[in-house]
Amino acid sequence: MLATFALVVAVLLLFPAPSPAPVAPRNCGMMTVEGKRYQVKADQVRCRTAKSWTRRYLSRSDRPSGYSCRNYGSETKLKFRCWKRERVFFAIKR
Repeated sequence: MLATFALVVAVLLLFPAPSPAPVAPRNCGMMTVEGKRYQVKADQVRCRTAKSWTRRYLSRSDRPSGYSCRNYGSETKLKFRCWKRERVFFAIKR
């Protein structure tokens, strides 16, 4: 029993699970909402969708279904960040 456990642990250490490569979020461009300019960035979300969701979130605080969002204070340029597992989009004040 102990030998089997040790073998399983050794195999798992030799062949780790593949992980996605770290890639910088895509720049989806600038947008103006209520007279303020924001740069939108997205990772694992289409830019068209990220911009639509950003406009909706900034104007009505209406987050997409299943997403968690966090607003950031005035000490940072980051306005908000929304995520659902590896899918992320956010806005930067410009």
